[in-house]
Amino acid sequence: MRRIINAVSVALLLFFGAYMYAQEPSDNRKLQQEEPKPSKGEREKPSKAEQEKPSKQESAKPAHEGQDRKTAEAKQGRAGKGAHIPDDKFRAHFGRPHTFVVNRPVIVEGQPRFQYASYWFEIVEPWPVGWAYTDSCYIDFIDGEYFLFDLLHPGVRVAVFVVD
Repeated sequence: MRRIINAVSVALLLFFGAYMYAQEPSDNRKLQQEEPKPSKGEREKPSKAEQEKPSKQESAKPAHEGQDRKTAEAKQGRAGKGAHIPDDKFRAHFGRPHTFVVNRPVIVEGQPRFQYASYWFEIVEPWPVGWAYTDSCYIDFIDGEYFLFDLLHPGVRVAVFVVD
């Protein structure tokens, strides 16, 4: 009697297992039903989702492309636009030994400016994350351009130019 009960139990389990499997189609079956296969002469077209995905080249672009473009435009626009600080005044008031605090820049024609050592400087790049206007900074002249450096964030610099 025990053998009959075991045999019936196994048969019921197999039956219900097969029944449940038949009720829920596998992912492969769903894909076959939704996407018809192209014929031999027809090229396979990318799906809508693949068409909307950016290419690897596009996705490799920086997230701040607009900022990069503004920075490049600002650099091109300031070529010859900014004034030059005479060498003797630069050595006397600028460079690593001469630190100051920007404090509160003023906005002139949509660009932030600050004054230091009787010169006005326009900030032409985005203010870096983590920098505070109360940090000790200095201005240095590198490769024909002026840059603002923050002592708390070495290696990061912000392009500035001297306003006439």
